[in-house]
Amino acid sequence: MISADEALTLVLDNVKALGAERVALLAALGRTIAEDIGSPRDIPGFDNSAMDGYAVVAADTANATESHPLALTVLETVGAGAMPTRRVERGTAVRTMTGAPIAAGADAVIQVERTRPAGDSRVEVLASVQKGANIRPRGEDMRAGDTVISAGRVLTASDIGVIASVNRSSILVHRRPRVAIVSTGDELVDVDQVPTGAQIVNSSGYALAAAVAEASGDATILRVARDTEADVRAQLSEAMRFDAVLSTGGVSVGQFDHVKTMLDALAMRTMFHGVAQRPGKPLKFGIVDGRPVFGLPGNPVSTMVCFYLYARPAILKMAGRSTVGLPRIRVRCAVDIKKAANLTEFIRVRIEKRADGTWAAPTGNQGSGILSSLSRADALLVGPASEPVMREGSEACALLLNVYGAADMEPGFETELPRFQRY
Repeated sequence: MISADEALTLVLDNVKALGAERVALLAALGRTIAEDIGSPRDIPGFDNSAMDGYAVVAADTANATESHPLALTVLETVGAGAMPTRRVERGTAVRTMTGAPIAAGADAVIQVERTRPAGDSRVEVLASVQKGANIRPRGEDMRAGDTVISAGRVLTASDIGVIASVNRSSILVHRRPRVAIVSTGDELVDVDQVPTGAQIVNSSGYALAAAVAEASGDATILRVARDTEADVRAQLSEAMRFDAVLSTGGVSVGQFDHVKTMLDALAMRTMFHGVAQRPGKPLKFGIVDGRPVFGLPGNPVSTMVCFYLYARPAILKMAGRSTVGLPRIRVRCAVDIKKAANLTEFIRVRIEKRADGTWAAPTGNQGSGILSSLSRADALLVGPASEPVMREGSEACALLLNVYGAADMEPGFETELPRFQRY
């Protein structure tokens, strides 16, 4: 068996980003952009007002107060989308709405709240204003030729707005990996069937599909492969039409564990089979015609832990991501935690922030069939192979499962991860 760290290294060394595809701008949210986006012009393209007010010559207002107001002649009113037609000279002003261009000759905008009407074409200024005040200069946001979005960025809603502002209706993004999920076992029924006798629902297939979607992949759950060599081979062969394959069960040494044999029959180049960890020790990984294939263990917790540790980083890398590991924090053990000897153990824990730091406590029974214990977990506590017991109060690393809530886990939240997680 190899270590967890060696396993992850082998996985990431054997996958690469998929090719790029052009998509409509609104389809690019959450995708990894595969090109630099430059601005063809200054944005904004003209000096404009930051608020409703009057464009003036700042020097005119030097001594203006409420008790000694400055009276100015209003030449015109300019709204957003219109161009001024008059030039501001000393003693004059142009009423200017937010976002409207600044009239020639003006060098400041006095807020409308610091003025009062003085007739149809006059306004009184009640305060002084500095040169440049309340003016958003041309090119303040972007300059012509600037790179405004760099390749490799995962696009946010604000990024979509930036790209739209430079008139790009479509862009190049890395393809989302198409991932086939092959569940195996005579005991499995689909989610809309009530299990009878020794049957169980194929919960792992649905958990994996959701996890693939979280990792920027497109998952397809194939028909359950029954426990015969022919059916397992047929479903695995079907899965090879996809960019990556996840199978569940059939990778151990039982009489009906046909996945290992059938993957070998499909000429898989095996990178490893067996990892010195708990749960997930029987994990098998290899390459078939350039696509990564993960032979995940059958127990649901083992399946999902192996997905989070190995398949998720691979899918993210294939989708063009540069940061692929689960977010990590430093925690203290809330209780003594016994772990497997000579194995790296990934313990399902809840995270609690206290005045004296961030603490982790197991979610309960750590059996590999207790999927609810993973649902209750905030993180996987990394138990080093060299430690049979993690003592109460000792420091440890935890891998956050709830990536959406990661920012709430400070202090100690690491936003930039090294290429490989060190277990």
